[in-house]
Amino acid sequence: MTRLRNSLLLVIATGACTACSIRLGGPKPEQYDAVAVTVAAGANADETARRIYDSGAELAFVSAEQDSAWLASVATAARLKLSGPGRSSGRSLAFMTNLEVLGDTSLVLNVPGGGKVHMHDALLKVDKTRNLDMMIVRFEATNVRAATNTLLGYIATDVGGDAALLIAVDGPTIQVADSVATLMRATLNSSFDCPGSKPADGANVPLRMLYGPSAQLSCLSARVLPGSPPAITARVQVER
Repeated sequence: MTRLRNSLLLVIATGACTACSIRLGGPKPEQYDAVAVTVAAGANADETARRIYDSGAELAFVSAEQDSAWLASVATAARLKLSGPGRSSGRSLAFMTNLEVLGDTSLVLNVPGGGKVHMHDALLKVDKTRNLDMMIVRFEATNVRAATNTLLGYIATDVGGDAALLIAVDGPTIQVADSVATLMRATLNSSFDCPGSKPADGANVPLRMLYGPSAQLSCLSARVLPGSPPAITARVQVER
């Protein structure tokens, strides 16, 4: 009887520990397809929507010259919801997604020595315990390093330390976007470093997609979508 009792206690204890382990493991990782698209001035709304929809994107960054009504029609046709746009730079900076938007804002950061960083920023709900912060930023400053430091300062003070972060960087030139991505590499990774990506193919992609911190957000794959102009798409994973 004693031996049977001890065996039962061992089974119960083992089951309890297993249950604890499951609870402590947290929710499973969540994966999303993201795309960053620059829209040409004369682009057709239906064609733009088809491009986003065909990419399979659940998270879309869009930089366009068109207005909010045009972007809303694109989002509807792509079966996504529009966040934004911010238009302080003369370009519309927006997101399209079906995740719940907990809050969004458009703002301008002044760069020391002159210039501005234009931004649309939104916090998206992944589940009860995890959020994803999306930013699309346009740099208009001569001193790229000072502008990048200004953006990093904003991230440090306004983005929760436990939030995953996905950013699209808009030039105004590809060289500027590349420089920003390089300067931010100590904090965020580039989609061109994702498995399967071919950085050489991204030479003509206007937007750069950055992600991190690695404990919150990883990138499983990335590729360049052909078109005029080309776009970048990546499969990202919000970690436990």
